[in-house]
Amino acid sequence: MMLANHDFPRILVLRGGALGDFVLTLPAIRALRQHWPLATIELIGHPGMAELAVAAGLINRVRSLDASGMAEWFVPRCVWPERERADLASFDLILSYLSDADGVVQANLRAAGAKLVIACSPVVASGHASDHFLRPVMDLGISPSTGVEPLLPWPEALREQGRHWLKELGLAGDVISLHPGSGSSRKNWPVEQFAMLADRVRRSMSAQPLFILGEADAVATRALPRLTPAVPMLANRTLQEVASVLAVSRGYVGNDSGITHLAAALGVPVVALFGPTDAAMWGPRGANVVILQGRKPTSEALAAIESETVLRELDRLIASA
Repeated sequence: MMLANHDFPRILVLRGGALGDFVLTLPAIRALRQHWPLATIELIGHPGMAELAVAAGLINRVRSLDASGMAEWFVPRCVWPERERADLASFDLILSYLSDADGVVQANLRAAGAKLVIACSPVVASGHASDHFLRPVMDLGISPSTGVEPLLPWPEALREQGRHWLKELGLAGDVISLHPGSGSSRKNWPVEQFAMLADRVRRSMSAQPLFILGEADAVATRALPRLTPAVPMLANRTLQEVASVLAVSRGYVGNDSGITHLAAALGVPVVALFGPTDAAMWGPRGANVVILQGRKPTSEALAAIESETVLRELDRLIASA
C-alpha cells in the first residue's frame, strides 16, 4: 500500500504494555524504519521503554501514554482540541496496538482526520507474538528484515557508558549478566540456583558474574548478598542504563522477563529460563538465544532445571557467537 507522502511519511505508533510486549513489537517498528528510512516515526507509549528505540535510531520522538488528555481518546465521539486534531491529521499512518476491542480509539482517530489508521489487538491468540504484531505492517506490503543484526543496534557512546559502570563495580574482562527477577514469582528460577550459577560462571568460565536487579526483585535483592556476597549487583537503574550494561556483557541468563527480551534484542548471547509461559508464543527471539524449559510448562519444571545445564548452554552460545 502506498502512503500519500511515500518518501517522507509521518508515522505514529501507539503501544502500551510491559517491557517484553514493547520489545516484541520492535520487529514491526524496525520494518517500518527500514522501508521508510527517512520517515518521521513517533511513538505514544511508556517513555522509559520507548527511549530505547530512540537510542537505537528506530523512532524519532516519544510521547507519554499517561499524558494529560490521553483518557479522552477512549471516550466515544470525543471532541478533539483543534491543535490535537491537526497534529493527528498530519500523520500518514497511525498504527495502534492499544486495547480497543470496541474500536473507539480507531473511530476517534479517523474522525480527527488521520489518513490511515490500522489497529492490531495486543491480545495474541496463536503463533508467536512478534509475528502477530508484525502482521499489519506486512499487510502494507512491507517485508520484515531477514538479517541477523540486533533489533536494537546500541550506539557506541552508550556502550562506553556501560563499560564505565562495569568498571565502577570493579568488573573487568568478560561479564555475564544475570537477572533473577520477572513480573511473577511463578516465572522465577530459584534464587539459590542463580547463586550457584554465578559461582559456576566464575570458576568454569573465568568470567565475572553480575546480578541485575530492579524494584520488583526484592526477594532476590535480600537473598543474594547472603548467598553470594562477592558478586556485585546493578540495582534500580534506568532501562537505558541497563541496556548499556547488557550491550557490553559477554552473555546473559534470565527468567521470562522484559529484561531477558531486552538482552536478546541487543544481540547478547541469551539463555532464557521459561516455566509456565508458552515460550512458542512469548519467548525472546534472536540469533544468539536459547530457551530452556522443563519437561512441562510449570513452575516446578522450571525449578528443576540445573545450573550445570544452564552453564553448558551459555558456554556453547558464547563459543558460537
